[in-house]
Amino acid sequence: MKVSVIDLGFNSVKLVNYDIKKDGSFKAYQQEGVKVKLGAGLHETGYLGKEQVDRTIDALRMFRDIINFDSIRHVLPVATSAVREAGNKNEFLKQVYGQTGFQFKVLSGQEEGLYSYIGALQATCTPTTLFFDLGGGSLELVYTENYGIKKIRSYPLGALRLSQMFGKKDGTFSKKDYGKMEKHIIEALPDRKELDLSPDTTLVGVGGTLRAMARYDQELKDYQIDKVHNYQMDARSVSSMTDELYEMDVDELGEVKAVGSNRVDTIAAGTCIINALMQKFGFERIVVSAEGLREGILSVFVRDPKTFYGGNISNEKAKAFVTFACQAEMLPQHTVTLVKMLVANGMLREKERMILTHAIKRAGELPMITNLNNLFYIMIDEDSAFLSHREQLILALSIVYTRKAKAADWIFSRYRSILEPQNKRSIEKVSACMMLSAILERARANTKLSIRGKKAEFKIMLQPRQFVPATLLENAVKNFERAFDVSVNYSLEQATPAIKEKVEA
Repeated sequence: MKVSVIDLGFNSVKLVNYDIKKDGSFKAYQQEGVKVKLGAGLHETGYLGKEQVDRTIDALRMFRDIINFDSIRHVLPVATSAVREAGNKNEFLKQVYGQTGFQFKVLSGQEEGLYSYIGALQATCTPTTLFFDLGGGSLELVYTENYGIKKIRSYPLGALRLSQMFGKKDGTFSKKDYGKMEKHIIEALPDRKELDLSPDTTLVGVGGTLRAMARYDQELKDYQIDKVHNYQMDARSVSSMTDELYEMDVDELGEVKAVGSNRVDTIAAGTCIINALMQKFGFERIVVSAEGLREGILSVFVRDPKTFYGGNISNEKAKAFVTFACQAEMLPQHTVTLVKMLVANGMLREKERMILTHAIKRAGELPMITNLNNLFYIMIDEDSAFLSHREQLILALSIVYTRKAKAADWIFSRYRSILEPQNKRSIEKVSACMMLSAILERARANTKLSIRGKKAEFKIMLQPRQFVPATLLENAVKNFERAFDVSVNYSLEQATPAIKEKVEA
């Protein structure tokens, strides 16, 4: 099934076409965006201007042609701050419907925050979060504890709105006006006490300004992974970047690839908002999500269309969507005991256990590719809701290591700016456990593990009429010994004639 989502914002209108699989998962295959500046002048007149409306309808006509040409039946058009605030909202919506056939759902500030939260948190799975969505006209804040929503707030602090209120026409600022904007933002935002934030709260954000900042930060640091989802920036980098971008003129901003011509007139205000947000709440780092409002809308529509069409989405529904998506992956049945014992004995850290769990699942889904470089890049290119960029590297290299250790070592050497030396041992451990897991699951064999110092003993219990290939098991045990720096004795019980004797390695 194909579904189109149209997101009509304060600054731009975007069309994203998705392919929906039978299990409800989805992937974008086409994206179009037009900078229509629908909200331009709204703070002065209270109405959508004719030029802005005409530009928007022209863009929507183009979107209609794309949708019709691709024979997409399900279209989800939503509008946010510019339309909901406009005094001529109803006239605009009627005009749009008459000329394009699109019947827009106008989201309240709370709905916008909830849908954005669902999309972002399904993609980052951070239980206790101050989430924000910075758009052209508004800033939405959602505070959650263990995925339960405690506070939702919407503020007229969008990047384009503030650029037009305080800046020059080209989006640059005098020192005096920039200072006025900073003061306005700080005074408009709540404080940490007002939101009653937990000490372990993580700041997670979405929006074009934040993605541009992440790309620019990666450019400055010569970062080796080309994606922004789950990228983290510290407060010092954000503050430095904010000052640097504010001091640039239009020509200099246009030369920054991460900013581009489409964001030149809003980047200074946008970065100021994000920097003020971090400073006021005292956050030392920020996590970037590449998914937000559109993915949240699509997720709700796919799983519960009645909720999407039926009116306001509740806090409880939003929590249920995110909690369902963020259920932890489980280890395979016959691997659980082995891993529990390794964790209990301090041989496998909890983070390594999590990476192992995802690596086992991912290894079973990968296409049959013999080129290990291509296989590695397929894994790295994917976004993970649970793993940081470094953890994704460890996962991908662990899978490569199971196939060819030298290839993994060579790739590891290219990512030394992200990976730590100790990560190599984690890769070896995860890989060794994957090799044993593959054998245990195939043979449906349970294990008992006892560890004393540098010695470990495995008892592998086979089901009737099951067997374990001796050479494969021996190789897996040797890899385990090297990775965990132990000597291993292992025995098979209820063995088939293929392997009966006790084997020592």
